[in-house]
Amino acid sequence: MKFFIPEAENETEALSVWKATRKFAEETLGWEVSERRIFSIVYRHDGKDYYAEVGKPDPRIGELVLVILESNTYLVCTANRGVLRGMPILVGRDEARTITDFQENS
Repeated sequence: MKFFIPEAENETEALSVWKATRKFAEETLGWEVSERRIFSIVYRHDGKDYYAEVGKPDPRIGELVLVILESNTYLVCTANRGVLRGMPILVGRDEARTITDFQENS
């Protein structure tokens, strides 16, 4: 899948939103966030399996997933959870089952 951010009008705007979200996460959490661009994540939390994908509603809170980042944990970000305000949805590395990245050079 080619890199995108839902509702971004073009690639430049998408990249700007992604960078701002990454910076906000680093400032909010105090953790370094990788430059990895993640499209989707399959994970197990509290005994249930979940699939979060950029551009689709998050299965736990129902908000549109805008960005998924990699840090000490994986960070599933929606407008209210990690993009504009608030803490992202944290997915522990031991909870993650499958990570799918956006295509390189996109």
